[in-house]
Amino acid sequence: MSLLSVQGLTKSFGGVQAVQGVSFQLAAGELLALIGPNGAGKSTTFNMLGGQLAPDAGRVLLDGRDITGQAPRHIWRLGVGRTFQIAQTFASFTVLQNVQLALLSHDRKAWAWWRRADRHRAPDALALLEQVGMAEQAQRPCSQLAYGDVKRVELAMALAHAPRLLLMDEPTAGMAPAERLALMRLVQRLARERRMAVLFTEHSMDVVFGHADRVAVLVRGQLLAEGTPRQIREDERVQAAYLGTENQEIDSCKRLMDKGDSPISPLLVVERLNAWYGAAHILHDVSLAVGRGEVVALVGRNGAGKSSTLKSIAGLMPRAAGRIDFLGRRIDGQPPHRIARAGLGYVPEDRRIFTDLTVRENLEVGRQRPRHWPGGQAAPHWTPEALFALFPNLGEMPQRPGGRMSGGEQQMLTVARTLMGQPYLVLLDEPSEGVAPLIVAQMARTIATLKAQGMGILLSEQNLGLAQAVADRVYVLEQGRIVHQGPMAELAHDARTRQQFLGV
Repeated sequence: MSLLSVQGLTKSFGGVQAVQGVSFQLAAGELLALIGPNGAGKSTTFNMLGGQLAPDAGRVLLDGRDITGQAPRHIWRLGVGRTFQIAQTFASFTVLQNVQLALLSHDRKAWAWWRRADRHRAPDALALLEQVGMAEQAQRPCSQLAYGDVKRVELAMALAHAPRLLLMDEPTAGMAPAERLALMRLVQRLARERRMAVLFTEHSMDVVFGHADRVAVLVRGQLLAEGTPRQIREDERVQAAYLGTENQEIDSCKRLMDKGDSPISPLLVVERLNAWYGAAHILHDVSLAVGRGEVVALVGRNGAGKSSTLKSIAGLMPRAAGRIDFLGRRIDGQPPHRIARAGLGYVPEDRRIFTDLTVRENLEVGRQRPRHWPGGQAAPHWTPEALFALFPNLGEMPQRPGGRMSGGEQQMLTVARTLMGQPYLVLLDEPSEGVAPLIVAQMARTIATLKAQGMGILLSEQNLGLAQAVADRVYVLEQGRIVHQGPMAELAHDARTRQQFLGV
């Protein structure tokens, strides 16, 4: 008998049919990957299983018990754990305290205000953190963690409830390749040992094909195919709708980038940048430069300081020191809104769109007037219509609220909203995170388009294939320090350096 039985689930939002009659089974101890293009209905399906959304039709059975439409807390009590596409932790609490809170809830003591919560089952919380590789950071606030580490904490919190069924939405987003595989090996082992069923959605095909027992493919809200990883990999319908030919498209994009011979003049110069989270010294004398019409990649292991570097340049770190020159003027110490108005755009890793506003309204929020380069030449001018041509997916949904978009669609919207600010240079933080293989290729083409128009791009990216395809130069960060710099082509052929600092 299946632990989870999904029967004809259907959900619409206005005139948009997000999920249409989806059915599948999941056995105890089995890993099932639910994959598909951005906007296919994966997160909507997860939300119906977890109780965050009530289906319009269909049933969800857990071990034969109908849980359709029940509140999330009731479903959780029945043994269904959940991690989210955008990680859900208490940012101001330490890593250990987050897991202790999950244990308090499991033990039904969350509202026992007369007890010292920070003493509750600390050894058990540490043991869970040890399992997910976060014990050494137990005393750090979650607000200071790299996004991939926040995902690990969220997994430990889910495991604190000893779930029979674990729903994992993009569990490895923000992690380096070696970290992704290590985490999923852990999940696979726990699933076998605990007889815990795992349903996960993931855009990393090495994770899907390497760890799933079965794969189900959603396209436009309908189940297109289901089978073993090998069957799905070889299915021509899946290749056309989702897998595509990402490597070939990125290779062609690389050839396009290589043809560019535009003169490089400095746009951004960073000298001896240091940054802190509280007493923790995160960045140590980071120096880098980005020229006009140049793409520079910032790579490194999870937690190396890539996002902190971009946030420091954008004026978003609570404490930073060093010199930052943009278009020949110092911007260090300036508030973020002044830096943005100067023409430096920032695309955050966690998107931060306005969920209640439509696509077009989100774009209008970022609108600034056309700009000119210091010599008087017109800089690229972005309008909603131009951005809809650059991102056809957005052009198909100008009136859709941001909260009803998939993660990949939100990522495209975040990039487009930043371009509405008419930037000379863009800080791109993990643009391929949580997006389908075909959209990764589209992101590569977008970066090539921006470069061809003379814009500078500083790119933080875990997807080394994308970074190698689009970047002219690279800086490698390790524990907040620059440990390697040079042409990207050299790093691509330097296996020893890649293994030493990137683990690939």
